[in-house]
Amino acid sequence: MAKQAYTVSECTWHIKRLLENDPALQEVRVMGEVSNLTYHRSGHVYFTIKDAQAQLSCVMFQGDAVRAPQMQAGDEATFTGFITVYAPRGNYQMRVVKVEKQGLGDLFQQFVALKEKLASEGLFDPSIKKRLPRYPKHIAMITSPTGAAIQDMLRTLQRRYPVVRVTVIPTVVQGSSGAASIVSSLSRAQEIDADLVILARGGGSLEDLWNFNEEAVARAIRASKIPVITGVGHETDVTIADFAADMRTSTPTAAAEHAVPDRDDLLDRLAGAEEQVNRSLRYFIDFKRQMLDEYSLRFEQAVRQYLRDKRHELDLIQSKMQGLDQRALLERGYSLTLKDGVILSSKEHLAPGDVIDTLFKDGRVRSTISDILPQEDGNNG
Repeated sequence: MAKQAYTVSECTWHIKRLLENDPALQEVRVMGEVSNLTYHRSGHVYFTIKDAQAQLSCVMFQGDAVRAPQMQAGDEATFTGFITVYAPRGNYQMRVVKVEKQGLGDLFQQFVALKEKLASEGLFDPSIKKRLPRYPKHIAMITSPTGAAIQDMLRTLQRRYPVVRVTVIPTVVQGSSGAASIVSSLSRAQEIDADLVILARGGGSLEDLWNFNEEAVARAIRASKIPVITGVGHETDVTIADFAADMRTSTPTAAAEHAVPDRDDLLDRLAGAEEQVNRSLRYFIDFKRQMLDEYSLRFEQAVRQYLRDKRHELDLIQSKMQGLDQRALLERGYSLTLKDGVILSSKEHLAPGDVIDTLFKDGRVRSTISDILPQEDGNNG
């Protein structure tokens, strides 16, 4: 007869009862190194403790977490709690209620030592960090060619700044050959005429990200002639590469966002600038029109004044001409003396025997000069 078949739930709940009812697994104390640490916004803490051969998933609920010391990846501690089963995923885990920190794990000690060494050399000095191009033309993307990280970055770059050219340099970012692959890719980026480098990978444990804590990678980043942005892991993950980079961002997607401007923002700014130029041009044209009106008015006033002046001069000339008109002089009782048809103004032009004509208003008298007398004093005519 075939044995009874259990549902997945029945099997899982049976295992759960066995583990949670085992006295050896209740209030158990386990020593290990912290990894994959996440402080959730709910207040719960999720992490893994491990040694050289195995690892154990852990959860510490908010009520216990508030009393526990702050942890970080690489911490070594003794954890007190209960072994349970999380039925929805069929995973066994330790519910931690107490944490007794002992020191730093080996990897984290290496991290701290290398960080201090490179910092003492000035490798992380802000003054030597290169400024990122405001409008990059060609981005070299150093990352794994597979996985979600590269797709997220490419989508972000296409959405924000589709004119940028992107060259993906396939790179091993995990495992024993990862550091050498990253260094080689950084060298390759210098040869393809890129003006910005994004060095990125998705999240993982301290071990998964360790290639970004290698000294060779940090020195290759600083040796790069091209600015380097890092986006390694999650927001809480910090690597030596982040300290060496010209800009550190929290995730690969964040690296893509910081690498390029936002197209919509640029279009808005361009529209604003266009409106400002048009407004300034309208103001300029209006101002010049006003100046033209003013100059036109001044010109008209000047022309009118000129015409008035010339008309006045003409009146004076006419008046003088009227004063010189022979007929008008004769009508006023004067006479004119002519010799050979030329009006005489002085006796110096005459001699005895000369024939002269004297004009009156009502006729002409011809005479012959018999004598020229001097002008008597007091006799002005």
